[in-house]
Amino acid sequence: MKNFTKKLLAAAVIAVFAAFLSSCGAGTTSTAASLKTYEGGDFTINVDPAWKVITKSDFYADIPQETVVAFTAPEAYDGFFINVNVVKEDLKQEAASVDYARANINLAGQNLTDYNKIQEAKTEALDTPTLIHIFEARLNPTEKLTRFVQLYATKGRYGYIVTGGMLPDTPKELRDLVGAMVTSFRLK
Repeated sequence: MKNFTKKLLAAAVIAVFAAFLSSCGAGTTSTAASLKTYEGGDFTINVDPAWKVITKSDFYADIPQETVVAFTAPEAYDGFFINVNVVKEDLKQEAASVDYARANINLAGQNLTDYNKIQEAKTEALDTPTLIHIFEARLNPTEKLTRFVQLYATKGRYGYIVTGGMLPDTPKELRDLVGAMVTSFRLK
């Protein structure tokens, strides 16, 4: 349970970290068709080319070790940097992606403040069944309410969680962009 909260905390910390890296730049008005592929070693993910790439060497100490890479919008929306991150964790045993997803969805409901599931959908995006989970929650009572989009995947004894984080009132165009980025994740 502690690790689950750490994973979601990564999304919030990355948004804060992005504020310090921020500089004027292009807006986040790209469409899914204009996304560029990021090669992450054992995975690929399509990202908006205007977004910043934050790798492990750039992370603050409080970003969980399991976070592999993060991407942030070049400009804040209402003071919040919309972001997508990829977490890779060692599993004690192999598990199907759907089972891994269900376990993480259950943990979200148990461990997050003001948790509200918006949507859960089965997808074959990874050539194997998995789940997409959209929800709103606070990591703790003092944090802003955040909307999360998560995709779960497993390969061997590794679990991957791809998370997009944004404010609940983020415009649909930006929500769709985050959703396109998260669901573009593919394991090699």
